[in-house]
Amino acid sequence: MKIRLYPLDYYTHSGNLKPPVLFNLVLIFLARTWGLLIISLLLRESGQTLLALFYPDKIHFYLGLVSGSMALWLFFLSGRDHDKHPWVAKLWRNSYPFLLLSIFIDLALQLYYLLSNHFQYSFAASVQLVFAVWILLYCLKSKHLRDSFIGGK
Repeated sequence: MKIRLYPLDYYTHSGNLKPPVLFNLVLIFLARTWGLLIISLLLRESGQTLLALFYPDKIHFYLGLVSGSMALWLFFLSGRDHDKHPWVAKLWRNSYPFLLLSIFIDLALQLYYLLSNHFQYSFAASVQLVFAVWILLYCLKSKHLRDSFIGGK
């Protein structure tokens, strides 16, 4: 395996390779249903209306929460100091396939939503589908992202 070297500011103080900045944006996109849930809980009175606007069918909302839970888990693991917690380091090293699985689940849900609407054009669905494909390509091609999961030391 070829060892790649990165600039010093790409590493934490303990010597672990930081994930790229786009990784956090990927996780925010994948956990967008959780963000909408938090916003709807903060709005109280109009929260149900907001959820009904974005997710008319409740099963779509629950599926979005399930697919976004992996992104929240990865977000939690990425911020931990892996040298102080060996169990976190082991989970982090083995979680790259879960990131890809979360993206594939999101893509499958997008296609399911399109199928349930008989592939009727929707600007929001189109933008989400394009972002999901871009995210998948980025995560498959980014060497920095892959190296940050295996340690990068």
